[in-house]
Amino acid sequence: MALGHHSISGACKDDTQHMDGVQEQGFLSYLKNLPQKPSTTVRLFDRGEFYSVHGPDAHLAAREVFKTSSAVKQLGSGSNKVDSLVLSQLNFEAFVRTLLLVKQYRVEVYSQQQASKNEWKVQYKASPGNLMQFEDVLFGMNNEQTISTGVLAIKTANEDGQRVVGTAYTDVSGRFMTVSEFNDGDTFSNLEALIVHLDPKECILPSGDLGPDGVKIKQVLSRSNLLVTERKKVEFSFKDVTQDLGRLLKKKESAALASRPEFNLKQAMGALSALIKYLELLNDERNFGHFSLETYELSQYMHLNSAAKKALHVEPIPGETVPGSKTTTILGILDKCHTPQGHRLLAQWLRQPLVDVNRIEERLDLVEAFVSSTDLRQSLGEDHLRRIPDIQRIARKLSRKGAALSDCYKLYQCVERLPHLCEAIGKYCGKHEATLSAVFSVPLQESVGDLAKYQEMIETTVDTKKANEGDFVVKPDFDEVLSELREKMDELEKDIQRQVKKVASDLCLDAGKTLKLESNAQLGYFFRVTLKEEKALRNNRSYHMIDANKSGVRFRNSALQDLNDQYLSAKEEYVEQQKSVVEEIINIAAGYIEVFQQVGHVLSTLDCIYALASAAVSAPIPYVRPKLHPTGTGVIKITAARHPCLELQDDISFIPNDCCFDKESGLFHILTGPNMGGKSTYIRSVGMAVLMAQIGSFVPCEEAELSIVDSILARVGAGDYQSKGVSTFMAEMLETATILRSATKDSLVIIDELGRGTSTYDGFGLAWAISWHICKEIGSFCLFATHFHELTALEDMIDTAKNFHVTATTANNMLTLLYQVQPGPCDRSFGIHVAQLADFPKHIIEVAKRKAEELEDSFINSEDSKEELPKKKVQKQEGEKIINDFVSKAAKLDINSFSDEALLAEINQLCNEVEKSENKYIAHLLART
Repeated sequence: MALGHHSISGACKDDTQHMDGVQEQGFLSYLKNLPQKPSTTVRLFDRGEFYSVHGPDAHLAAREVFKTSSAVKQLGSGSNKVDSLVLSQLNFEAFVRTLLLVKQYRVEVYSQQQASKNEWKVQYKASPGNLMQFEDVLFGMNNEQTISTGVLAIKTANEDGQRVVGTAYTDVSGRFMTVSEFNDGDTFSNLEALIVHLDPKECILPSGDLGPDGVKIKQVLSRSNLLVTERKKVEFSFKDVTQDLGRLLKKKESAALASRPEFNLKQAMGALSALIKYLELLNDERNFGHFSLETYELSQYMHLNSAAKKALHVEPIPGETVPGSKTTTILGILDKCHTPQGHRLLAQWLRQPLVDVNRIEERLDLVEAFVSSTDLRQSLGEDHLRRIPDIQRIARKLSRKGAALSDCYKLYQCVERLPHLCEAIGKYCGKHEATLSAVFSVPLQESVGDLAKYQEMIETTVDTKKANEGDFVVKPDFDEVLSELREKMDELEKDIQRQVKKVASDLCLDAGKTLKLESNAQLGYFFRVTLKEEKALRNNRSYHMIDANKSGVRFRNSALQDLNDQYLSAKEEYVEQQKSVVEEIINIAAGYIEVFQQVGHVLSTLDCIYALASAAVSAPIPYVRPKLHPTGTGVIKITAARHPCLELQDDISFIPNDCCFDKESGLFHILTGPNMGGKSTYIRSVGMAVLMAQIGSFVPCEEAELSIVDSILARVGAGDYQSKGVSTFMAEMLETATILRSATKDSLVIIDELGRGTSTYDGFGLAWAISWHICKEIGSFCLFATHFHELTALEDMIDTAKNFHVTATTANNMLTLLYQVQPGPCDRSFGIHVAQLADFPKHIIEVAKRKAEELEDSFINSEDSKEELPKKKVQKQEGEKIINDFVSKAAKLDINSFSDEALLAEINQLCNEVEKSENKYIAHLLART
């Protein structure tokens, strides 16, 4: 049951005005006896004309809705007082939207069972992953549902010495379930990739101590910003799931249920059992026979960890992305979709980049067809896609018997448009004509044939003329009573029209110009004049004002009031008389749900292809089609790569750069250079280009030749998670451990400023060891931006390591950043120059320069005596040998055999050995750091 709407007569009345003393005390007693709840669950109470919220929830509502706590009042007296807040319907809807869509909280709405007793019951409830009962509130006429919802359940076990993770995901709105079971490592990288793919809003875990694995799983969920709910372990039992699915699945899917391959996934099906109980799917008979079940294969999509998703600005991050800004994420740039289902599908494509080169090429063919044909883009975007309703949402309303006659008519209008849409696609004449026909035209034409009877039913029963005017009624000739009522309403409308001339003459106004007759569903008919003409109504008792706003003054005279009352009464009677016919129309329409779902899928795909093509041609420099190679070919060549978000910013002239990974150019690129020189932008640009190519998009560059990668893994930025008890350095290590344990030779690894969260030597030692391991053991594509210039020595030791730097010049003692990437290491530090750019005080800059000059080559300088100089040279040689030995030992550490804590302990032990050497050259270096 969807949440209903109230007629609000008073938005901010005290609770005490609506309850006598006995009711008030009874309610307070009930309130105090409610079981404890987590702070992420908010309880609201339906009072008929308004809603109330109490205790800490009242203060939360006051802050979110009114931006002040002064709106909170006291309910009760003496020691029995409770903080309370009243919300109007509009404020209630705004609060619920904030809780479910922004803060990711749960919501429970209580209603009173008997007015004479304080018996309350949870009437509606929702969570970020299950918005069904609040769809009308959250996604009404002016709020399209462009987000996906879903709940994930996880169950783990050890089988034959292997860690097995079973997952189940359910989207109640879409009525589908997926299960997956896979082996995972200590960092649960496969689980994290699955979370990125599916984008659930909350997660169900077994309650109790889950040991070290449970702690790590919760860290993964925390990084992904999921609301976590713990349920009893017994709910994760496999035994009941067969019977439950037999009732929920569609008939064709429930046949021979126990023999389906999904039932071999014991842990996943146990998780699904818990999910069915948590979502209470069996409590609503409308769910029976409507769900589908399939196995989710992780291998069909590129793996993205949450750090990569954030580093590459894939989609907005709640609380971090500027609201309303569409040029700060890839989704914002590419999303030129016209339909709600298109918006949702494109976001899904970005979270699930393909790895099958044939599927990617098919998408690129479709995008290329739209890019090459301006007429095709314009006709589809302006004339057709813009007028397509949210078919998937209407299909869901039909399936739960919650649709209205207006929904059925919207679907009819969509079906009417399909032949014209196919005709527009058919006008394309190019090399991808066959692909366009197979993917779009043929399926849509088949659907038109399947929906012919539906069209005929709507044309026979619905008054299409009235429907086009926004009045959805059954044809009057369908029933004698309806025909009589229609005649009566037509006569009343004629009488109402006659009033316009009379009132215009009385007020000396022009009918249809300065005086207008209007109507809406709430008020019926009324007159309206502009604020400029309002003086004509002053002191005229023949007219009474309804309201006034910037659009003008709405009013009636007694004759129009009487005619309007008669008209609304006849209309209400008409609606009541047609109820049985409308119910039959909706029941018949429900039989076409599967066909409409297929149409919705084809149209959402069409909308996404249109969006990708529109983004490609509307960029400052048009995007180009990438040339793709199968996985394992080991080539990434991008000419003049651009950052798709930055190039759209105002007052920026973006400087593109090339990137080439192959045997000659190396697979491990070390990038050095000054802060703000463009290192982070460059490595992100490459990652974005690869990601965009594998969703089937054109890419922002002059030319691209790309091997398909199986994953993009990132460690970018120095942000920490202090609110979650994770330091900057620990965040670095967790993300890096995920990379080392999940990257393959076909992965793209992006690392920016690794090791800066700890001491210089610890950080450098770890950066060297990690770089060595990626080069020697993994062999993946890697972009490694660093301030450890010592890492550039890797080029002399490993063939696949190559040095690059971002250029800058210090002409006239001023730093000028050139933002160009060139071969070779950076030959100097620009720290003091960057401080000048930051407008440091001049005297601090001068002191810094003097100190830098003093330290430069301070260990061996011209003031040394002839006796001391040879000794210092020997000490320097010995010190360099000690450092090289340290680096070699660190590189030989078998990272996979150590836990994170043990690995840090090993590195610290090596550092201690260096410090104990008592070499003066090393002591000098340590003093400098």
